[in-house]
Amino acid sequence: MLVCALTAFILITAGCGSNGGTTAGSSTTDTTATTASTTTSTTTEPISTTTTTTTTTVVEGKVVQVYFSGGDGSDCSAVEPFDRTVASSGDVIAATLDELVAGPTDEEMATGVGSFFSADTSDVVTSVMVNDGLLLIDFEDLRPLIPNASTSCGSMALLSQLNATLLQFPEVDSIIYQIDGSCALFANWLQTECFSVGRDGEQNYDVPINEQASGSGCTPPAGDGLPAGRWFGYVVDAQSDQVEFDLACWFNGTAAALAAAEDGEESPPPNDYYVRNENDVTRTLTVDEAAEVSWLPTPGDPATQTTISYSEFLESRSDRPFQPGVWLTVGDQKIVVIEEQYVP
Repeated sequence: MLVCALTAFILITAGCGSNGGTTAGSSTTDTTATTASTTTSTTTEPISTTTTTTTTTVVEGKVVQVYFSGGDGSDCSAVEPFDRTVASSGDVIAATLDELVAGPTDEEMATGVGSFFSADTSDVVTSVMVNDGLLLIDFEDLRPLIPNASTSCGSMALLSQLNATLLQFPEVDSIIYQIDGSCALFANWLQTECFSVGRDGEQNYDVPINEQASGSGCTPPAGDGLPAGRWFGYVVDAQSDQVEFDLACWFNGTAAALAAAEDGEESPPPNDYYVRNENDVTRTLTVDEAAEVSWLPTPGDPATQTTISYSEFLESRSDRPFQPGVWLTVGDQKIVVIEEQYVP
């Protein structure tokens, strides 16, 4: 049965590849560089002489591998590596994942490999964050784009490609995958519970409840600020260039039920979400001058949500008696987006 499933999966995806990326066989090369040449011709009068000036720009790159499903179809977890060159000056892990979700090229599919990933999934990565060896990957909702990944063979193929690609980086000790900030949502899609993946590729189901919180979680490194990511909590005070923020844990789905039960509250909780806020420590965070706010002028009506500037947010919130929880998007040590969270 697995042979038929994976064979069909590879044949179906053979028509869905992208044409981007650099195609090559597997390689152990670590770095490479590309050179671009520009030729300019200058004629000096009255002597008929041509001077040629050549400008050479060297772009440093790093060769990494992306993995797609291969083999004869008898093993749904079988993968094969293909080279991609990404910029070594940026986030190499994020760039490599972007190459993976763009899918195999036509030339690579001609070798017999396949993937659920294609041009249709090329923009599904929302965030990539590494914290003390834990790699947290957040996707947009993949479920409509990859409906067959919930089968036993399909989920094995999907995870094998992701795990092999991401565990090539020695700084990654474990991985948690999310959809829309929820580990439970990703796991439920694959008909399982929230899990992490260890360096051995095995799935571990002992993820602490706090680490199952949506967004970037609620257990960041010690310190007054917050690392890059998306964090839930409450704005205690807001000034022209900074906010005082009370970080909290937002849970959805099965994670919400587990957290509520652990706290002795009704489980599953009403409306399928649960907030845990046991720590009264607040953090002072700088606001980017171009920050935008997804604002709920009427917190009880999600249809009123609109985008305003941070300065407009400061003026508007002062007259509103109820202040809903918010999601802060932090980048480059500053708040770049504030999203107010509607709750029923």
